[in-house]
Amino acid sequence: MYQFSIGTSQQFQTAIDKMSRILDHDGVVVIETELEFLTSKEWDELEKLGLRSGLNYETVEVGDAGEPNKVEVGRLITDVDRPRVVDEEISEKILKLLKDPRRLAMLQKLAQLDSPVQIRRMQINLMHPNSFIGLHLDKDSNPDYEISVTLQLGRYFEGGAFVVYRPDGGHTSITPEYQSVTVSRCDYPHKVCTVESGVRASLVFFVSSYDGDNRRLRA
Repeated sequence: MYQFSIGTSQQFQTAIDKMSRILDHDGVVVIETELEFLTSKEWDELEKLGLRSGLNYETVEVGDAGEPNKVEVGRLITDVDRPRVVDEEISEKILKLLKDPRRLAMLQKLAQLDSPVQIRRMQINLMHPNSFIGLHLDKDSNPDYEISVTLQLGRYFEGGAFVVYRPDGGHTSITPEYQSVTVSRCDYPHKVCTVESGVRASLVFFVSSYDGDNRRLRA
């Protein structure tokens, strides 16, 4: 393991530099498993809190940018006007895991940001057969979002590829594996293709270095 907590190690920095270049070009990158973004114990705790703790879910058919969706969403932190914790009993326990300063510092390095980052919005998405998330831009929800981080909690599913479109007209398609960590730029359009079978469960959070009110322009 690279021991990501040791931010000065050459091995860690080399891995971050490589992934940062991929993120900058493709708009998306999967964090190398050797970095151990989460320990096995932390993954188990997240899965328990997110999928087996009684979190309330709602069916979302239209996204923030007006894109068509079919996905069940469990809200943990909303960011309509500013970040607000929705379900404190569950959310605070998850935040305690994810807000580790070393982990946030790693994301800051990966996104090449000068200022410390924070989690502004967080949710769990459940996608059953025929579920999908339409093409959209995360910055339409908040112009200060820098990257989104997707932690894959679903073990068995088919379909549901995550597709990110580049400015040059190309695209990158990723089918996330169980306990994978995918980081994407919030200024690149993306979608989740239709799930064909199983349940695609993921915890998604949005990272920004801005801590003020949501500056999204609204009609």
